[in-house]
Amino acid sequence: MIDNNKLVSVVMPVHNGERFLREAIESVLNQTYSNFELLIIENCSTDKSLEIVQSYDDPRIRIIISKNCGQVDAYNRGFIESLGEYIFIHDQDDISHSERFMEQLNLMNNSDIDICGSFFNVININGKIIGKQILPTIDNDIKEQLLYKNYAMFNSSVCMKKNIFYKYGLFDKTYYPSSDYEFYLRVKNNCKYYNISKYLYNWRRYKNQISNILRKETITKSKDISLKYLEKEYKNLERQTYYFQKGLINYYNNYLINALYYFLKSLFLNTNHPKKLYRYLFLIIIFGAPIKILRYTSIVHSQKIISCKNYFDKYLFISSCM
Repeated sequence: MIDNNKLVSVVMPVHNGERFLREAIESVLNQTYSNFELLIIENCSTDKSLEIVQSYDDPRIRIIISKNCGQVDAYNRGFIESLGEYIFIHDQDDISHSERFMEQLNLMNNSDIDICGSFFNVININGKIIGKQILPTIDNDIKEQLLYKNYAMFNSSVCMKKNIFYKYGLFDKTYYPSSDYEFYLRVKNNCKYYNISKYLYNWRRYKNQISNILRKETITKSKDISLKYLEKEYKNLERQTYYFQKGLINYYNNYLINALYYFLKSLFLNTNHPKKLYRYLFLIIIFGAPIKILRYTSIVHSQKIISCKNYFDKYLFISSCM
């Protein structure tokens, strides 16, 4: 059990976040692990966000006024200014479980884990749970899936050692809105990952949030980043494996026709195929259109839609372990 003497930092960029900001801040202030600084990077808001932050009389809150508007610059400013040995990321719309810090710190303090995330709930505008997201937990599985799943390490749920930024650099804004994904791919060969199999974070989804507004740009950028690192890591492997990985990248970025093309190329190159290849072919051929529709319409936040959408990923996760 970690003692309460170790200072940790929480980085929360804020831009026009007045609607849910109090819930986010109070979920941090109410943590069972209390020795932290909460760095709120006020990122050029035009609403009452700054007024809300200033209404708190808590010495653990540090307000940083950012003149370089932009989410990536705000994150990086927080990383640079932080004083803690560990850095937690927290978004302005979301809610952390009261035991989140304690759970992640206990794990990281007694292991060689460098970056630790967790499973998370999906909540709606009213805070009601409308979905649950499981993630790969151990290092090897996370790194395998990270190449084609930009959420294998879910940025908002992450705690990481600060020295990683000194060694490997900050978020690169040229990859926005997927700068966090590029960072986790960039450092993965030098860091050890873990996801706690508890729902320690509530990620809020609603129509006008930035992640929904930039959804298409995020998919396109994530796909480009994945392909970039595929070329780096798989260029010396046999073509069958290369095409299978390329199929996975297209599948999880919702380019299902492209995914089918690369899966078939992998299939015809060799008779010794991974079992997962057949499962993905089956899903695309039989459920291709429904999968695409469900992924596209998940922004309406229907419990049924999100549950059905997660079913396919859960099916592949379970079957890959068989």
